[in-house]
Amino acid sequence: MEGTTSNNSRRVPLDKRKRTETSCDKCKSRKQKCDRQSNEAQCRYCEINKIPCRTTQVRKKRIYGSEQAIGSRIALLESLVKGLLPEADLSSNEEMQQLGKSLGIPLPAIEDFYGEMDKSGSKTDDEYALPLMPDQQGQAQYTGPRSSFRFHLDLRRLIGNYHEEEFAMFGRNAAETDYMSNTYPEPSALRMVDVKSSTAMVSTNGTDDTDTPYDTVRKIDGAVLNSLIDAYFDIIHSDFLVLHEPSFREAYENFCSSSSGTDPAWLCTLLCVLILACRVAPISIPDEMEKKWWGHVRNLLPTIMFTSNLLSVQAILLVALHLHNTSHRDACWNITGVAVRIAFAIGLHRDDIQSIQSPLSRELRKQLWWTLYAFEQFQVSSYDRPSGIEHTVSLVGSPNERIVGGHGPQGFTMWSQRLALLLGSACRALNPSQRGSTGVEDAYSKPLSPASGVLRDLNRWREALPPHLRLEITGSLAPSTQRQVLLLHAQYYYIICMITRAALLRRATIIWTNSSKPIPPILCTISDTCTNSGIALGDIMLKLEAIDRFNALTWFDTFYTVTAALVLILDVIVKRKVSSTQSLQQLSSLEGLAERHLQNPRVPGTMHKLSTIVVELSTLANNLPHQAPPGKHDYDTMSFEESSPDGKDSMLGLAQLGNVYMGDERMVRENSSQFWSQFSQDNTELQDWCWDEIGQVLQTNSST
Repeated sequence: MEGTTSNNSRRVPLDKRKRTETSCDKCKSRKQKCDRQSNEAQCRYCEINKIPCRTTQVRKKRIYGSEQAIGSRIALLESLVKGLLPEADLSSNEEMQQLGKSLGIPLPAIEDFYGEMDKSGSKTDDEYALPLMPDQQGQAQYTGPRSSFRFHLDLRRLIGNYHEEEFAMFGRNAAETDYMSNTYPEPSALRMVDVKSSTAMVSTNGTDDTDTPYDTVRKIDGAVLNSLIDAYFDIIHSDFLVLHEPSFREAYENFCSSSSGTDPAWLCTLLCVLILACRVAPISIPDEMEKKWWGHVRNLLPTIMFTSNLLSVQAILLVALHLHNTSHRDACWNITGVAVRIAFAIGLHRDDIQSIQSPLSRELRKQLWWTLYAFEQFQVSSYDRPSGIEHTVSLVGSPNERIVGGHGPQGFTMWSQRLALLLGSACRALNPSQRGSTGVEDAYSKPLSPASGVLRDLNRWREALPPHLRLEITGSLAPSTQRQVLLLHAQYYYIICMITRAALLRRATIIWTNSSKPIPPILCTISDTCTNSGIALGDIMLKLEAIDRFNALTWFDTFYTVTAALVLILDVIVKRKVSSTQSLQQLSSLEGLAERHLQNPRVPGTMHKLSTIVVELSTLANNLPHQAPPGKHDYDTMSFEESSPDGKDSMLGLAQLGNVYMGDERMVRENSSQFWSQFSQDNTELQDWCWDEIGQVLQTNSST
């Protein structure tokens, strides 16, 4: 057309441009237009405030196309990669670069603008420091802002039931001779009570403090040893696959028939088996005997920690489990780190280690590695601390169940391993500080955030489960395998609760404090997801109790129960105006479960404390004022259940929301003295327009 400008000329004259060609760092941090002509040395803001006007940050490139189109494209690309590499970690540019490098695929260098912007922040780490929690040794312990412990404290602050106290699960020094007095009271009279019909008494006669570990074990009656070993492999072993039963029993027979000494690591392993089995065996063991066994374990530990072999890792893991259960979770964390280092030293983390090994030895190494990995990641999720295992793409395959012996339905080990990797991914997604925290707007508006990627992976994991591992058919499984499948799904719902519970806490805080800030509908969807997962987790715990497979003595069943109870009481707060009968009823059922196990004198310190928390939460829920919240929060919001009968469509939509529930960690740290207050401040940095855009994405995904 005549009179139009040429293609090479600007469509918008320079004097009418809205976007500055080059903005200074200060104006970028203020998110304001940098008012400066190209021939001027300083912008107007820097000149007025007499500050240096520098431009060091790379200009952010515009992305053309709608958010829905870009998000869909990224989701498709991610699905293609996940289809080829199910265990790939795509949570950040750095992780994807490492993935390409490990596969020998050349990738272009991509700058992480978000990380660079965070590094150039004006505040130092000291200004964002979180308070340390006191333990029972007079020391300070770090637990991250998204740890289970801090989540519990945030809830108590919200309802006005918070008071400063020592962290009971970080007990006194486990190396002290009277360490067992630090656990919850277990009087000898109670410890000698018969727990099952068939009981036996273990005499302490014939033992003295000068006995060596070898002599002490030799003096134990053979029937008692066999009963404890049987109890360990019948009840504890399937939850914590550290040992190989046939190999252990063969070594035990050699020990009994030989008069020579034995490997200190194996002897420590045997003592730990006996100590752990004391909780679940059909016989009663005096406290004095258990203390004596622990004293020998404590004395053997230095030798074991300075030895790098498979037996050392096995012994240390059994010690760690005992410490975890007896109110020494801090010591458990430390010694688990030692096991990780030894595992690296002997190459457990790789399949391609060249050595002469039998097929059984190779598969046992894999099994031990995955047990260590899952145990360490569970602690990471509980404390929100950095993991000692920087694991991008697993270099260890799944152990062959035919060789090592299956402890669940066919394929159970492989699917459990994949879920453990998802737990690790969730921990990294909830702790962005390890890669550089992004701003609030970026965290919510990115088309693919680490947390949403984990939710998508969880959905894929569940949909790909074979029929014999699905939750719906557990009633038809053999009693010996029901517990394993139920715990598999308990961990699945635990991960979802861990990722989404901050949204539920935010929603509950807005309602509880009668804040004038409106609740975004999408926040309701995410919190409903958390509620449904908490209810499902509680149902699984009650199912375990119904089939007499709930383990409150040596495993994490009570921890899962507390996780469900924390979600349920928040749901009661959220639904004060409408009926919250389901959550109250289930919370009451979980309270009954916890009270029944509290009557067992064998319950160790950690599980005792967790059980009392469940009882306290149920009491708090029943005493909460149930008056209706203000009408400003009363609007019709499509819940998780209403969007889809089975929740799958909502889960798929939720997984594409982005990191919608996580606030800026810097904002959290600025309010460390009142960590929960970030959820109720009217001037919070959360941008409502981001919630609206995410809601449009959700509606688009649901309609398709």
